[in-house]
Amino acid sequence: MALIAMSRLGASSKDLHDEFQRATPHLEVEQNPVTPQVLKLGEKTHNADFVLYYCKELETKGIEATLKKALPTLLPGIAAGSFHALIRLAYAVESEDFTEISHALAYWSSGFTPLGNLQYATDKDTVSHLNEALGVMRDHTYREGIIIDHVEELRELAKYHAVSTQPASLTKESVAIVVLSQYAASNDFTLLHGVTGFQALLSLAPFIDNFDFALDCFWQAYVGAACTAEYREPATLECRSVQPDWDLCSNQALATQDDHTIKLIYSCARIYNELQLDEALFAINVRLKGSL
Repeated sequence: MALIAMSRLGASSKDLHDEFQRATPHLEVEQNPVTPQVLKLGEKTHNADFVLYYCKELETKGIEATLKKALPTLLPGIAAGSFHALIRLAYAVESEDFTEISHALAYWSSGFTPLGNLQYATDKDTVSHLNEALGVMRDHTYREGIIIDHVEELRELAKYHAVSTQPASLTKESVAIVVLSQYAASNDFTLLHGVTGFQALLSLAPFIDNFDFALDCFWQAYVGAACTAEYREPATLECRSVQPDWDLCSNQALATQDDHTIKLIYSCARIYNELQLDEALFAINVRLKGSL
């Protein structure tokens, strides 16, 4: 993923080679298939079998048909791997690499993490809904673990489900503003994945027939993830005009040699290119100031 983002930001061949050498030792060893009679979503031991399944799907149907068949089923579990499955899939599709796509879809399938049926409340907007959920969950102490462990714990809590109803109408812009503003106000690692995850969803839009449903699923997962982050007061960012200097931003991001910074800057640039939101520029500034 980082290699693609680095390449798009103008990294040199040497930088790409160095990143490849750095990342390779951290790759996990592939599992052996267990050949179950039925593949089960959310069953981590089925990951290798899902890889084989999606390889066959891609070979026979191609990328578009495979994604259009798989995504409606996978979207309710979009929280898989704290959006890592979604992000990995977006990068894999961008590279048009069947192997990477099959592994990303398998990761999503085996890590499928649903947060319950979608429930709507017409009297809520994105900001008020998120702030209500954050307020209810602010005093909860999670068991030791990583982001996805906390999300899996969250979905078992009655007090979370009491505030899990969501806005009846979402737009790309309304979700983007919250996701970017929350990150820019905190520089929080969990909320960083909300930004990169949202951009990944946007990039997969051509393969999603019902994008309103996709936004609903993403928002549900984002609020869940945000509730596991360190509590912060509701964000209030000053609105001002910012002129992007993309060459400078790209060079500064690459200079950090930090894969999360590089992917965030790339994601923000793509969000800005599509939606023209200053919040994307604020998020870039926050990350670069904290990384240099």
